Amino acid sequence: MPPEKVKRVSPETIRGIFNNSQCSVRISKGLLVPQLLRDNVLQNPNLKGEPPGTRSQTIRYSDLAGQWVVVIHQYLRPDGSLGASGKPDPKRLRIGDTIFLSTD
Repeated sequence: MPPEKVKRVSPETIRGIFNNSQCSVRISKGLLVPQLLRDNVLQNPNLKGEPPGTRSQTIRYSDLAGQWVVVIHQYLRPDGSLGASGKPDPKRLRIGDTIFLSTD
């Protein structure tokens, strides 16, 4: 197995790679297993344009063999919808032997 390459990329680039990958489909089909790494009530939610009770969450998704595939951040609103853009924000993403890290 070749060594992994790490590439630091802009938030826009990692989002594009994530959106063009099969990660969202694999998540929705239960093929990636979530692990909640951080889950806090957002302090001063009005500064982020979010309603009171919104949670700031970091979630790591791993494949069924246990290898992590993507780490995302999201704002989870009390009604169950996602805040900000309405989509998960990838921070780390593994595609083949390359790991993409967001610079934000």
